[in-house]
Amino acid sequence: MMLFLLTLLAALPMPGTKFHPLPEGKGKAKVEAACFPCHSPDLLVQQRLTPKQWTATVEKMIRWGAEVKESDKQVLIDYLSKNFDVDNRFVPAKTLTVK
Repeated sequence: MMLFLLTLLAALPMPGTKFHPLPEGKGKAKVEAACFPCHSPDLLVQQRLTPKQWTATVEKMIRWGAEVKESDKQVLIDYLSKNFDVDNRFVPAKTLTVK
């Protein structure tokens, strides 16, 4: 039990962590509602996927339990494909290196 708790705590962001906001656009609120229960914004903003790969990813996440209405699926795919495609220029913030 203790190992489980330590593993869980190690996976959580440090207090005060500032995540990158998602870009404005049609579908942003739906992406936040569908993805943020399990993923941080930083996981999304660092992606570089084609529309075909985003389609497969969204469909996989739905199979794994993401709550997405069928009518919203294409809105999510379009938003993610537009903002986080293969030309994505996301640059991660520098992090403290522990020695």
